[in-house]
Amino acid sequence: MKDSLFWRRVSNVLFFLLPLIPLHAQQLAFPGAEGFGAFATGGRAGTVVHVTNLNAEGAGSLADAVSKSGRIVVFDVGGVIDITNKAITIASNITIAGQTAPGEGITVYGGRVIASGNSNIIIRYLRMRGGKSVNQSKCTLTLDNCSNVILDHCSISWGPWDDVHIKDANNITWQNCIISEGIEPQRFGSITDGTRNWTISHCLWIDNKSRNPKMKCYLQYYNNVVYNYAMGIIGGHSAGDNYQDVMNNYFIAGPNTTGDKYFDDWTATDHLYSTGNYYDGNKDGKLNGTLITDHNSATPMSEPTLKCNGPMNLQTAEEAYYEIVDHVGASRVRDIHDRRLISQLTSLGTKGAFIANEEDVGGIGKVAGGTPVEDNDRDGMSDAWERENGLDPSKNDATAKTLGGGYTNIEHYINSLACKTAFVMYPTDVTATLLNPTTARINWTNNEPEAVANVLEMSEDGKEFVEIQRLRPSYAYAVVRNLTEGKLYFFRLKTLVEEGESAYSAVVAVNDEYMRPGGGTPAGTSTFTPKEGKYYRILNYATVPFNSGTTIAGNPKYLCFNSNGTLGSTEEYRWDDTALMWDIQPMGEGFSFRNVGTDKYISAANRTIASADRIGTSDTPAVLTINYTGNQSPSQSGLKTAVSMYRINSPSSSNMQIRARKFPDDWFWGSGTLDRSDMIFTFVEADIQQVTPVAPLQARAQATGYYDLQGHRLSSPPVRGIYLQRSSTEDGRIETRKLVR
Repeated sequence: MKDSLFWRRVSNVLFFLLPLIPLHAQQLAFPGAEGFGAFATGGRAGTVVHVTNLNAEGAGSLADAVSKSGRIVVFDVGGVIDITNKAITIASNITIAGQTAPGEGITVYGGRVIASGNSNIIIRYLRMRGGKSVNQSKCTLTLDNCSNVILDHCSISWGPWDDVHIKDANNITWQNCIISEGIEPQRFGSITDGTRNWTISHCLWIDNKSRNPKMKCYLQYYNNVVYNYAMGIIGGHSAGDNYQDVMNNYFIAGPNTTGDKYFDDWTATDHLYSTGNYYDGNKDGKLNGTLITDHNSATPMSEPTLKCNGPMNLQTAEEAYYEIVDHVGASRVRDIHDRRLISQLTSLGTKGAFIANEEDVGGIGKVAGGTPVEDNDRDGMSDAWERENGLDPSKNDATAKTLGGGYTNIEHYINSLACKTAFVMYPTDVTATLLNPTTARINWTNNEPEAVANVLEMSEDGKEFVEIQRLRPSYAYAVVRNLTEGKLYFFRLKTLVEEGESAYSAVVAVNDEYMRPGGGTPAGTSTFTPKEGKYYRILNYATVPFNSGTTIAGNPKYLCFNSNGTLGSTEEYRWDDTALMWDIQPMGEGFSFRNVGTDKYISAANRTIASADRIGTSDTPAVLTINYTGNQSPSQSGLKTAVSMYRINSPSSSNMQIRARKFPDDWFWGSGTLDRSDMIFTFVEADIQQVTPVAPLQARAQATGYYDLQGHRLSSPPVRGIYLQRSSTEDGRIETRKLVR
């Protein structure tokens, strides 16, 4: 089944719609809306608000955009919105148009999304992934006491209690959504209590132990697929009466499915109309289920109970399966997790698993941001689309109804984006491994179904890449031979399609040990000797800086100068950050320590912050000693072996040791005999040529002089015009002034 099936379905819905609009004088939320929530108005005729960043809160954030009623929310950014330990609360009369996000779209991660008590909400093409940071008694999405809500093409996962909680709600539709991978402690899909007039259609319920959903409600449930479950759909089994119309769904056993528990926990108070439902329990990789004829203790009904004015596109269970494979979830561009889940589903019994939390499946991962459309009048519609449809791209006409059909212009625009995009997916999960000192193997995952080739590029500096292989789209690895032993090489990939290409994959490298976080000096190196052509990162693994009870199980902390001029450390890591690198040179009976990023030296004096002698200079470099204390095995080093650890002492300051706090008053503390975990260090070398191809003094000389506004150096200042003058100060900084002649 290809895209034609999707558009046939939209046509069918529009066919059903024709007699409904004049009869009920109601406008669908969007073309293709079905069921009891089909007439939600969302933010129609409201203000268009742009999400301009991926912040958890504040101006330009999604949280701020949905905090006030009467808004249509569009996105200028794609990516992951990390709301760890926070929640996003959605007001009434809101449309969230996730399909407007560039790149791979939007994922909300690490916290909760709550719309409780509010009404008229449209959410489309949005991923909501809770995770282990969510309170264990809470859910990823909560819709309690809501009314007139429709979720379309959303992906909801990683809820600790359930993925979704919905109680006492009314006139609700979930369609084309993925509800997946409920996590510990329950691993459940969704629970409801008291909800009325609820439609769930064309949704995928996958890798939930139970509650797909629990139906303590009045529910219209058709054309869904439930895959890899322990218990499938659950009856209300309560004292009150519940009514469930369950039609043309497919229940497919996966690796965690045992027994035929597609219908479970039903009692006589559940009034079940069941027709056209199939169960495929043989896990043989083929779709070959059989018709379900039992009702599992529910009271059987001879006809549907619920009467709905909204459109209903009822397909066979098999047709629904193929449509779900093609279009379910935030599928304009599927992220790595939805692609993984669809791969499990299409294995038809051989793939899939319940998970404890997101770490079992690699964490949240990355979502490509893409490039926003050009929208000069900021009305939420791309300038190109406005021109194509006879609108004025310089006029804010979002809420006008120029294009007819009962929808505002902005609604026509966002509805036009509700299909698979032309965004070309790049290879992911790229790794580079040395098979031997001169041969590397590059592995990756292909994600673009329309690919015609993959291009592998290589670089020796991480900046200038050249194509080295062009491979068939079915290939997921390449072997690169004739490398120079011990030399650093970088690799990246892109995917080609007939009329375009993807963005580049992540860059990976071989012989890149010094680029990775963590590490340390090889164990047993009792005498540390700096090498020519190398800078060094100085690492400490203390769990608590400057604390006698600390251990070496902490994250890598890199010695650096604090912003206030004191000596400290940071966990913020970038492999080419010169502020984390030290030029260590022999001097007298010890060494000098120059910070590459600031061109400052560690002073041997034990002075206060206010002292002018706090930082040494090239005129007065201090002598420090490096003293071996033995081997240690920091758990966060990233190494399987132990590393050598050292004290850094000041002979001119009672042989006291360096300490690295965030804002210390003194640099040194204690006698040279102390061996505390927060005062011992290890070293990782970095190649000077990879980090700073121009020596600091040469760079300083080149930086001084006259430049135009584009940064091009001038041989002399111009006779007239605007230019920049750069000069070095006594402390080595480069100052820039704008001059006008």
